[in-house]
Amino acid sequence: MKVIFFDTDRETRDYFRRHKLPKGATAVFFPESIQDVPLEKLREHKDAEAISIFVYSRFTDNLLKLFPKLKLINTRATGYNNIDLPYCKKNKIAVANVVGYGETTVAEYAFGLLLDLTRKIGISNAKLKAGIVDVLGDTGHDINGKTVGVIGTGAIGRHFCKLAKGFGCTVLAYDLYKNEELEKTGVVKYVSLDTIYKKSDIISLHCNATADNYRFINEAVIAKMKKGVYIINTARGELIDTVALYKALKSGHVAGAGLDVIEHENILIKNDIDLALTKSYDSLLYSVINKMVVGLDNVIITPHIAFNSVEAKERIMASSLNTLIAFAEGKEFKSVCL
Repeated sequence: MKVIFFDTDRETRDYFRRHKLPKGATAVFFPESIQDVPLEKLREHKDAEAISIFVYSRFTDNLLKLFPKLKLINTRATGYNNIDLPYCKKNKIAVANVVGYGETTVAEYAFGLLLDLTRKIGISNAKLKAGIVDVLGDTGHDINGKTVGVIGTGAIGRHFCKLAKGFGCTVLAYDLYKNEELEKTGVVKYVSLDTIYKKSDIISLHCNATADNYRFINEAVIAKMKKGVYIINTARGELIDTVALYKALKSGHVAGAGLDVIEHENILIKNDIDLALTKSYDSLLYSVINKMVVGLDNVIITPHIAFNSVEAKERIMASSLNTLIAFAEGKEFKSVCL
């Protein structure tokens, strides 16, 4: 069996070399995302039966067709909106993700963004390092006593709810599938999306990106929100219409945004205008808009690193290794599309 790993740093490569795959398995490592590897290099590995990726690789049908023997895509993340699932299902390619690795890790990071945003910690730190002492200039807001709306109460969302409750917040939640135990314990009250929009001082997104919720935070939805609302997104950039968010941040309708994800983030992270030009007009447009968002004083943005703790990365790689071993040995493993 040949396994190709994309989006790898030294730590990832060392882990999978140290914790070996079953006898006879061959591992090939690329530091780049799959779309950034020259086609001739990819064709050299057309016999690959399994591929392991991170969120930056985008698996379109054109790339998948390069691997006629492919039977498994292992994504070292929870989300899988970067993979063409209909193609995989049609061609009997299993897609295995990693669940439960970062329910506390990502929730803690999201709350860290909120604390920094509401108390202007980063701004004050930057000023002091620049020699500016401004004791009364950067007045923030308490979190205690605020109403927090949480959209998506999976493992990460539930932990975020508990953190918010611990800070003395009223927590409203929306999910297609309510967690009755969470509501019974008094941590949250499930309400409609409209209620969350209208009553929340803070809104945090913790749902998967699907075709049905693409840019569901848009101009019309933002208009329903309280003036001065804070928005946190550690889920997927495609959930928010970036243009609408930019306008609301500029006008002050949205007081601030803490973003670990954003549309077309791969272009922003690589700071590559040439990459934008090779994609589409939409990609080019949003690469410019994203840079405008980054430049706003009321925005904290990080490069999709909410997962990045020592403990979470160990869990991610261990889970991925177990999936690859199960596949190689013909044992059962969970697939999101088969």
